[in-house]
Amino acid sequence: MSNFWLIKNNQAANEYMDAVSQESQFTSQHKGFTKVPHKIHRCFGLSPYEKLILIDLIAYMSDKSQCYPTIEMMARNIGCSSKSVERHIKELAGKKMILVSQGKNNTYSLPNYLHCHPYLLMSEKTHEVIGSVRKQVDERKLTLCIQGLVKRDEYKAFIDQLQRLNQRRLPIDKFAEKEILDSYAQFLKAEITKRFPPDVNG
Repeated sequence: MSNFWLIKNNQAANEYMDAVSQESQFTSQHKGFTKVPHKIHRCFGLSPYEKLILIDLIAYMSDKSQCYPTIEMMARNIGCSSKSVERHIKELAGKKMILVSQGKNNTYSLPNYLHCHPYLLMSEKTHEVIGSVRKQVDERKLTLCIQGLVKRDEYKAFIDQLQRLNQRRLPIDKFAEKEILDSYAQFLKAEITKRFPPDVNG
């Protein structure tokens, strides 16, 4: 009998997923799993399909630095049309979340400095601010508020500032980077305060 069926329900999720990935009693098409940081899974500024495609590309890269799946392969994996995959790949490339080399099958790779990518930095700062206010406001309304804010021109303007720094990657830019993120946090807190004004009677 496969060891998979002997796993306890209370096993830690990471260990459980490892076991699920290795189970091959009925199929061995997709062993292994993909290591993806939470900051990518939970990144504001990336659409659901962009996240799925990025994760799929990382899965194809695995222990290599690049991959070249066809559009149709990704469309089947993600569960959308090939045109949708092409559109979202263009969006990811435009956001510089992936690098694309044109060919019979495109070659995909990840950019340098992904750990301090503007979209990830902005997203993490957003999560930080959310964590500081979520217990004080209606969380459902907060979700709608944040979803609206990350689509606004102001959000994109902060991204653009960070992207200009990211292209240079000079040591002194770390201070400018922090200033931009602090300025964004102040903007975000001010917008949340407008949406959820303090209770003067509280």
